[in-house]
Amino acid sequence: MTLSAVLFDLDGTLLDRTTSLQLFLKSQHARLIAPVSTCTLDAYQTLFLTFDQNGLVWKDVVYQKLITHFQFEGVTATELLQDYLSSFASSSVLFPQTLDLLQRLSQTYRLGLITNGRSDLQRSVIAHHQLQTFFDPILISEEVGLAKPDPALFLRPVQDWGVTPEQVLFIGDHPLHDIKGAEAVGMTAVLKSNQPVVNSPSSYTVNDWSELEPILIQLNSERRSRS
Repeated sequence: MTLSAVLFDLDGTLLDRTTSLQLFLKSQHARLIAPVSTCTLDAYQTLFLTFDQNGLVWKDVVYQKLITHFQFEGVTATELLQDYLSSFASSSVLFPQTLDLLQRLSQTYRLGLITNGRSDLQRSVIAHHQLQTFFDPILISEEVGLAKPDPALFLRPVQDWGVTPEQVLFIGDHPLHDIKGAEAVGMTAVLKSNQPVVNSPSSYTVNDWSELEPILIQLNSERRSRS
């Protein structure tokens, strides 16, 4: 049975989260930190990323830790958090060729998006890049009350589309939440990585989007030969 749908994760898969954060923090530092502190941009970015733990720690905690560490005066953790929520999307960037890829895939496959995170922030990023034009459904953990790697979240679009998990390819950057979660329900998973991977949790890994379509061709060819 050939593939008929492709599901994507957002952060770290379509969205270049590291570059996006660096651009946002540079802006935030210039607007809100530099006027009230001698804290350097490098120190601010480095400690933010340390406290953030690749998005596993929510930003209210991150900003409170930054305030405590640097002893900022004249700006509060609440103000920094609100600035993050209102301004991050405009600083965010997708990985190169992402929109071109989605445009091509949408001609052949159903496309869906599954992401953990806060609805307001994820929706603002999605809208900024007009990703809603490619994906149906868009499932955000806060909105649906489920989070990866919960099998029920992966199966939601399968049920919506009326296909089987074997007909769906999932692409994500997290070995457990994305790859193992998708494979657990019977999907084929592709790990999106921006650096060489040793002992990849998936049989398929892409560093650049140009590597994805050959994988799709290979998988469909193998499936046709078995049918």
